[in-house]
Amino acid sequence: MIEILKHKGKRIIIKIYMFYAMLFEKKYHGEKCELRYLLFKKRKTKRLLVIFSSYPGKGQKARYNYVIKFSRLRTSRLYILDNFGPGGKGAYYLGENLDFYIEQDVYQLIESVRADLGVEKKHVVTCGSSKGGYAAIYFEGKYNYGASIAGAPQILLGDYLGIKEHQGIFRFIAGNYDEANREYLNNLLLQAVLAKKSANHISIHVSDQEGMYADHVKPFLSFTEQHDIALSLQLGTYTKHSLVGLYFPSFAIQAFQNFFEE
Repeated sequence: MIEILKHKGKRIIIKIYMFYAMLFEKKYHGEKCELRYLLFKKRKTKRLLVIFSSYPGKGQKARYNYVIKFSRLRTSRLYILDNFGPGGKGAYYLGENLDFYIEQDVYQLIESVRADLGVEKKHVVTCGSSKGGYAAIYFEGKYNYGASIAGAPQILLGDYLGIKEHQGIFRFIAGNYDEANREYLNNLLLQAVLAKKSANHISIHVSDQEGMYADHVKPFLSFTEQHDIALSLQLGTYTKHSLVGLYFPSFAIQAFQNFFEE
């Protein structure tokens, strides 16, 4: 009974905190889309953690992740919502019909916040799990940010979205569902990683008992080894992808702190 009451009490506290946090939600009017975001400033630290959202569960709307979990970090935090695509649940922060206007406006938002806070690019860390993990690695590489921290990311996006239940997102992002677009989406993140002008700093947490490890992270490990790219990996032992949210926050906090201690 005591444990049940503790659990209920914790959920009530989370709801109250998120209700309070949502009072600070803002909208960024980009060139082609409107972005919703939360920004918590700590100007003295001159560090910025950008958190991308994961794909919401069945019956859920797009939502911010790890708002409470990361609140104790000594850094400014920018949470960007991905409420585009089918059902408003996400388009991997990319765009529609191969027009990556969402990506461009997300980049402009990050740069606007970075400039306002006076943070150097090398002190921006991108972060997220699942869909958000993909975005974290992608944006670090393509836009030359300091580091990325990802939980169970989908690396080969074409393969993942090619699964029947995800093809609606595939068609939204790429237009036609065909082999050429599958290969194109598979290579997006890999090309972004290779394009980084400074050294890559990629940290990944994933369980070796769930599909993201064998289908995505393991091939990515081979890719990074082939191209002599440093990658830090932590392996969990849970069996469901949905459980990553329980284990990722502590890993992310430690990885963030480690990056700034190097």
